[in-house]
Amino acid sequence: MLSAIRRFFDDEMTATPKDGGVDEGLALATGALLLEVARSDDEFSEVEQEEVVAIVRSKFHLDAEQADRLIALAEAERHQSTDVFQFTSLIAERFDKPRKLAVVESLWRVVWSDGVLEAHEDALMHKLGHLLGVSHRELMALKLRARDS
Repeated sequence: MLSAIRRFFDDEMTATPKDGGVDEGLALATGALLLEVARSDDEFSEVEQEEVVAIVRSKFHLDAEQADRLIALAEAERHQSTDVFQFTSLIAERFDKPRKLAVVESLWRVVWSDGVLEAHEDALMHKLGHLLGVSHRELMALKLRARDS
């Protein structure tokens, strides 16, 4: 698996993070959290899939094929993990506050993409917000902004 991830970033993302490229760990962690939220209600609807792809393409400046490959790798990482901590800790350590807030807003966008907020989705978002160092007030503001967008 690690070789597939390395190959993807070597082939598709030749720039380094300092010169505007993608930090592979952060891209995978973000993708894995997006998928975790999308699958938290045991459904991964077409609208949720489209939202995840749109977010990944936008955040990491990928074309459709690159986004699909990143999502496949993130899904594999998500399946191999025992919990979300490895993903949230990487984001919490390496993203500044505005970028963490942007990730949380993206997660809320996925939650709201099907028009329904389930109790376990809300609970998961509170857990993720806490692990990412986002205050309750910020979490609620992002929740409403994502719902209203």
